[in-house]
Amino acid sequence: MIYAFRQGLICLLLLWLPASWAAESGWLRSPENDHASVRLRADTSAQDETRLLIDVKLENGWKTYWRSPGEGGVAPSIAWKGEMPAVDWFWPTPTRFDVAGITTQGYHQQVAFPLTVRGTAPARLAGVLTLSTCSNVCLLTDYPFSLTPSQQDAGFAHDYAQAMGRVPLTQGLTQTLSASARNGELIVEAQRSGGWISPALFLDSVEDADFAKPLIRVDGDRLRATVPVNDSWGEGAPNLRGKSLTIVLADNGVAQESQLNVGDEPVADRAGLPFWQVVLMALVGGLILNLMPCVLPVLGMKLGSILLVEEKNRRQIRRQFLASVGGILLSFMALALLMTVLRLSNQALGWGIQFQNPWFIGGMALVMLAFSASLFGLFEFRLPSSMTTRLATYGGNNLAGHFWQGAFATLLATPCSAPFLGTAVAVALTASLPVLWGLFFALGVGMSLPWLLVALRPGLALRLPKPGRWMNGLRRLLGLMMLGSALWLATLLLPHLGITPQSAVKERVHWQPLSEQAIADALAQHKRVFIDVTADWCITCKVNKYNVLNTEAVQVALQEPDVVALRGDWTLPSDDITAFLKSRGQVAVPYNQIYGPGLPKGQALPTLLTRDGLLNALTAAKGETP
Repeated sequence: MIYAFRQGLICLLLLWLPASWAAESGWLRSPENDHASVRLRADTSAQDETRLLIDVKLENGWKTYWRSPGEGGVAPSIAWKGEMPAVDWFWPTPTRFDVAGITTQGYHQQVAFPLTVRGTAPARLAGVLTLSTCSNVCLLTDYPFSLTPSQQDAGFAHDYAQAMGRVPLTQGLTQTLSASARNGELIVEAQRSGGWISPALFLDSVEDADFAKPLIRVDGDRLRATVPVNDSWGEGAPNLRGKSLTIVLADNGVAQESQLNVGDEPVADRAGLPFWQVVLMALVGGLILNLMPCVLPVLGMKLGSILLVEEKNRRQIRRQFLASVGGILLSFMALALLMTVLRLSNQALGWGIQFQNPWFIGGMALVMLAFSASLFGLFEFRLPSSMTTRLATYGGNNLAGHFWQGAFATLLATPCSAPFLGTAVAVALTASLPVLWGLFFALGVGMSLPWLLVALRPGLALRLPKPGRWMNGLRRLLGLMMLGSALWLATLLLPHLGITPQSAVKERVHWQPLSEQAIADALAQHKRVFIDVTADWCITCKVNKYNVLNTEAVQVALQEPDVVALRGDWTLPSDDITAFLKSRGQVAVPYNQIYGPGLPKGQALPTLLTRDGLLNALTAAKGETP
């Protein structure tokens, strides 16, 4: 009886001895950090290695970090006690956190890190796990631990396999993958035969280089990510060419880790078009700007300046038009310089973004108002006699005025997104700096073509009728055009003052705020999505609105039960709208896109909408009826 009691007591004690349950540390918490709990488990059932799992649980709103935290944070680490063989630490695919302009890479809620000790591990594993956790503050916490590996945890193999399933693979996601560098940017390009759904890019740290948030653009099965790069001191752009880089590319639950050698970016269009085609688009897009309604007032001013010349001659007209060409070209070079500065400072890039600045709008409105008042005869611009003489000596008939006419025409053309222009500008703003400058010069040449034609053939201007009383009527007409432009510019200041003008046409469509999540939610419900990205300063947007979007047929189509209408307003600066446009390779508005069961990857519509084209795309988005 006593023997049986002793044996039972021994068995009971064995169940509670550390040798049986020390295969895990239990959940560890620190009195200095009640927002995180950690647990370590070890297993020896695999041959020639000991496997470990580090389980981390975080309260809502808290996060910890990947092996390369990004612009802030500290990666988890272990300081082992005693001698340890080589330990391989595997890192699950992280997520990205963007707070106050700082981008970091890590995990929230919970994560399990699998580790492997190669060879023979000590009978007892001990050390200190250091974990950084952050919310609105950051805490660096130490968790001492001690455990004895065993084979008694039946659920360990399942948990370890599940954790390893979240570690990126070495292949299987992409068919092609490459990395290249240019001044201040890293370019990663990939191709996936099945297309992309919600791609994400994570980069390992490189010595003396800090990576900002990647800008990802998808075109069918092709992906292109542009990553701004600064040195560790934020003083310049490090040279990444020739360096080895480890990246993780993820999409829809699948991730691939790759090591790439960073090469030079070829001087060509990186959007899939030959460079000569992009240059041709720039020339045509610049030429079409002369036909857009936002440039008509300045064209009227130019026409008036020629008609009001008392004595016309070929040489004088040629000089005047060449001066205007100089104003156009120099203005486009100024825009290229602005875009260069914005890119190097990692600011938003886009065509017409200066119209998001109230000071620019107000200045342009005052200039147009002054010209209008001058044409109505309220006052005249008079220069000092000495300056007038000097201008006459060095240029003839105040060539500076014609130069500024070309400059104003360029500035007023920027809110217009003409056909071909959007593609050319998108390539320019994502290409290398020499290509950017070259394409902006081509845009300037394209807009200058009609002006150059008159400069080369002054006889075209000499065929205008002789001066007479009709010129007084022309002056008033030009004055009204300038006044209308000034009033239009003044209305653009209203959103900056918190005033929202009411449209004269009552829209019946229920527009919802644009977001990637709204698109995903609608597609998950097998609905169609119509996207309209617009701005109050965009003339082409208003043309599309009144000629197509507000027509009865389109209004009815957008009110159908399975259609979700999303609108993004770019009138004021918006990081979300800018990111949305750039993810689709766009830098200008208007932008319209349609998704649906029949168009899961989305279909972008032309810059100038047509009613039939929009309705046909909406019909195609339905797909086949199940």
